[in-house]
Amino acid sequence: MSDSKELKVAIVHDYFNQYGGGERVAEALAEIWPNAYVYTSIYDQKLMKNWLKIDPKRIKTNFISKLPFANYLSKHYFFLYPVAFRLQNLGNPNLIISSSSYAAKFIKKPKGSIHICYLHTVPRFLWGYDTELSRYYRHGFDRYLEFFYKILVPPIKSLLRRWDYNIAQNIDYFLVNSKEVEARLKKHYNRTGTVIYPPVDTKRFENTKQNPKSEKYYLVVSRLGGYKKIDVVVKAFNKIKDKLIIVGDGPQLTYLKEIAQSNVNLLGRVNDEKVKELLINCRALIFPTLEDFGIVPVEAMAAGKPVLAYKSGGALETIIEGKTGVFFDEQTPESIIEALKNLDSSQIKPQDCIEQAEKFSKEVFRTKMKDFVSQVYERSIK
Repeated sequence: MSDSKELKVAIVHDYFNQYGGGERVAEALAEIWPNAYVYTSIYDQKLMKNWLKIDPKRIKTNFISKLPFANYLSKHYFFLYPVAFRLQNLGNPNLIISSSSYAAKFIKKPKGSIHICYLHTVPRFLWGYDTELSRYYRHGFDRYLEFFYKILVPPIKSLLRRWDYNIAQNIDYFLVNSKEVEARLKKHYNRTGTVIYPPVDTKRFENTKQNPKSEKYYLVVSRLGGYKKIDVVVKAFNKIKDKLIIVGDGPQLTYLKEIAQSNVNLLGRVNDEKVKELLINCRALIFPTLEDFGIVPVEAMAAGKPVLAYKSGGALETIIEGKTGVFFDEQTPESIIEALKNLDSSQIKPQDCIEQAEKFSKEVFRTKMKDFVSQVYERSIK
């Protein structure tokens, strides 16, 4: 470690070409350390301008952003991301915090520095977890890349898995976003980590009132990828005819519109204020996905709303069955319909939902992150 006691932080994040839980973590890290540069592969400034709350002047990209059609073909360049991060120049920080679900953790740390990796998940496509990448070539022009995926990807993935494992052995400390990811960390890397749940902006739901004239509807807020299982929710509501609103964009949007009946309304991507309004006025949030953590269920609870969720992953750590939500055991329309009946007969109180959500607030995240970094740094300079 450097003799200087001044803490110089570099923040590293996989990519800024979508906005979700990982990007909110990077955003929160940038708020905690406002003088730190944020290093990444791709920064789609046009897409992110209404979402990402990080000064563009602080964001530094690597060579991935200069590749042909980088925004469109970003997933097809997957095998280059580790190399790009290894070559990225961070200057001379003495503390690196990577926000990673894939390649940000490959960053090469300067001599004497400390690397803390906040792991959202082990790379899904490398370690056998469902992901959109396996379906990606089937859409539009991408179907012509089917040969590449079937023939060349398996050996590339094998090499990347080995490299990914080796890189994980050299990281000084792991933080993980849930016990679900903690188990994956141990299983695939044989490393241990500390759980610090991602930051949820619960304060934006304070002092809000439900519109008494609002229509009673159920709500889904999600990226519309195949593994998210939103089609299962649509099929359930096609049967029961209750009103369902779906917010989000992704590869399955057109397909979901084709199968949805008139009681199901797909809005596509909407801004945060609209999402807030929809959460405040819905009957309940439907969450059918096996997620590493899942921020949207916590937002729903912060709005005083119950969550109907698939009984798996991070939802088991955030939702209290019978008190803030109801679980269903299988990702099938029948299982969802049965859980809706249980939800209707439950006595879930808005205040219980709000109090549970506060355990995952931005303020809790900031405090735990700063305390962890402070402890690590103080040990290093003694």
